[in-house]
Amino acid sequence: MNIRFLETVLWLAELRSFRATADRMNITPAAISNRISAMEQELGIRLFERDTRDVRLTNEGRSFVSGARDIVDRYNRLVSDIAPPESMEGVVRIGLIPSMALAILPGIMETLQQRYPRIRVSVTTDSSQTILSKLDKRELDIILGFHGPQTERYRIVDLCTLGMFWIANQAFPNDDAPIDRSELPLHPIISYEVGTQAYTRLVDYLPPHCFDENVVHFSNSLATTISMVTAGIGISVLPPIVIQNELRLGTLKVLNVRQSFPPSDYFAVYLENPSSRLSPLIASIASNTAAQFCALYDNALAFQR
Repeated sequence: MNIRFLETVLWLAELRSFRATADRMNITPAAISNRISAMEQELGIRLFERDTRDVRLTNEGRSFVSGARDIVDRYNRLVSDIAPPESMEGVVRIGLIPSMALAILPGIMETLQQRYPRIRVSVTTDSSQTILSKLDKRELDIILGFHGPQTERYRIVDLCTLGMFWIANQAFPNDDAPIDRSELPLHPIISYEVGTQAYTRLVDYLPPHCFDENVVHFSNSLATTISMVTAGIGISVLPPIVIQNELRLGTLKVLNVRQSFPPSDYFAVYLENPSSRLSPLIASIASNTAAQFCALYDNALAFQR
């Protein structure tokens, strides 16, 4: 029995398919079957029940998996502690929402380039809903954004909190006078994509039936939303740290709204990967990068809890 055999049990327990486990570990289904059989013979217990459609843990298998996961975690931490950073290698697939891509991705990449030059990165930028779905399907290793319902499957690391403010273009006719929340629907609003966490927060903030009775446009792209606000198509809620250039140039401005929009919390979220130490490493680097980033701004714009 060795670490690779323990990893095989953990992957098979999650994926419940010899073929899917073989694909994940880059070996043949027969090799997966042989490893499991060898372990069962050595332990004198049956770890899995197998039929033509499914693979599932036995009661003894569930107990074994709990201990095996602890052993693999401790092994990975030990290797991380003693291995030279430059020796770490592999590909890590990171999913980000656009605001995180603008705020902390450059700092993450700089750290990897300086300290872990053999780690390669595959970056996907999309809505939080999309990247979370990809994470659940193991198409991504870690995401930087929001998280869904907290479950034991997720490992969640706090990154930062960004202030959210109503933004308009320079021609917006208010002369910086305070605006009441009830006045916002008098202007076209550019909303986040339906079904996203940001959309739900916007619906909860605005007066009831606002989306039914007023002009509301929808955008699933941060860049598109910024362009639409700049063009005067409508107003929107954005974190000012992603529009610093536009604010300095005066093409966009922050509206003075009496009722503040709640700030947004951002997280690194990943699933345990028995075969890789890269996801927790990226989460740690992202947290440190976020702290450095937040230190550049007033707490109203960005802070780390």
